[in-house]
Amino acid sequence: MNKVDSPRVSVILPAHNREATIRRAVDSVLAQSFKNFELLLVDDASIDSTPEILQSYARDSRVRVIVSEKNLGGAGARNLGISEARAELIAFQDSDDYWMPDKLAEQVKALESAADVGLCYCGALYSGGIGKAYYLPSHPFSHYDGDMSRKVLDSSPASTQTILVRRTLLESCGNFDPDLKRYQDWDLVIRLAQASHFVFIEKPLAVVYDTPGNISSVSVNDAIFRSRLLEKYATLFESAPKARARHHYIAGRVWQKAGQPAKAASAFAKSIQASPGSKAVFLWFITWLHGFRGTRG
Repeated sequence: MNKVDSPRVSVILPAHNREATIRRAVDSVLAQSFKNFELLLVDDASIDSTPEILQSYARDSRVRVIVSEKNLGGAGARNLGISEARAELIAFQDSDDYWMPDKLAEQVKALESAADVGLCYCGALYSGGIGKAYYLPSHPFSHYDGDMSRKVLDSSPASTQTILVRRTLLESCGNFDPDLKRYQDWDLVIRLAQASHFVFIEKPLAVVYDTPGNISSVSVNDAIFRSRLLEKYATLFESAPKARARHHYIAGRVWQKAGQPAKAASAFAKSIQASPGSKAVFLWFITWLHGFRGTRG
């Protein structure tokens, strides 16, 4: 049987109006040293030349193009790809990023060496233009693999394009949440970490590009996500007051910068409630005072 008929890895790559970057992303997957994979290209109702570009890859026996007539968003498009995937291991690539040639090979090897681990993620290089580049994950964790169930409540070390996950784990924890506008990967990682240990490859095997117009460029989505996160996983955050306070504090700063003092003050107040004596106290007072003065004309 041909390897393509029985792939070891299914790579899911959604794209919506990515004519300028999609070839870089697709080519980096097809250039992998590990060959036993299928690549599912999900056209998420693009209206530029993305559909034609994706179809040009269909002649490769490893590639399948899936077309959604309705714009599903990143999470919905990935879920569509997952429903069509045939392999026992699932990887995700973003439409504007790049994989190093040995990414899949090293991650498959890592999972094969750890039968009790459900997810492997790797380091990455973030590229935001001249003078703006750094290594990911940037958050200082005490450890990056093993039991990450509590660590991921504070911040996620794994982004979508760095993940290789066992299909059985993904199915048991649920797919991406299409209602979220940002950090769908973080939301998924929280659920996966509650059910399985992780293994981490320190070597940067992906390049994450800061592309204008992507979802993360809308700053208020950050604050909206953190509020949703705290609601969705309220039980988990009951035993993590510092993480809860931090999320409310960051949300407050986002709302403050967006010129929404009422929402900012509310978030700062919740941060103080979660962790009394936090630095949110001063900002809550300033924000409240600003809003009070504004109401008085």
